Amino acid sequence: MGMIRKRRFGVSSEKTFCPDLIDTSEALLKFAADSDIKLCPLNVREVAKKLGISVMSDSPFDEEISGILEKDENDQWTIRVNAHHHPNRQRYTIAHELGHYCLHRHQKDIFKDQIFFRGLERSRVEWQANTFAGEILMPEDQFRSFLQEDVCDIDELAKRFQVSSLALRVRASELGFQVSD
Repeated sequence: MGMIRKRRFGVSSEKTFCPDLIDTSEALLKFAADSDIKLCPLNVREVAKKLGISVMSDSPFDEEISGILEKDENDQWTIRVNAHHHPNRQRYTIAHELGHYCLHRHQKDIFKDQIFFRGLERSRVEWQANTFAGEILMPEDQFRSFLQEDVCDIDELAKRFQVSSLALRVRASELGFQVSD
């Protein structure tokens, strides 16, 4: 018995993506999952790499500078992270810069970011990048899952997400949870 199959011309088995379609934290997390990138804690360096963004962690910035996202003359994006910062701080910075890339890269070619959470964020663009970072590093469904497992200690949750306890407190508050000392 014979079989008839459709011919496939020019079809690649590799998944392709359009960076312009990654414009929300949900879309970025779906992209990461589809790319077999570890989601909890999210491997932000691998996400950047899959998006074609270089990450450099050897930049000895002034203590007040967390990171920079910039596009060069060849339209290649690079995230530069403060080498003096704690690895969890660097992860948050990379996530924040991914937020700028996904949400704001068509607005300008360089984003220079100072320490986050040191006062009320006044810039809408910076607020959006901070929110984006919190959503990809501490997704709501995973956050609630940990709480259902009775993991309620702030330091333990911060350790599981590989973020600072301050970033975790901010995210918990954004999700409507009461945070106590």
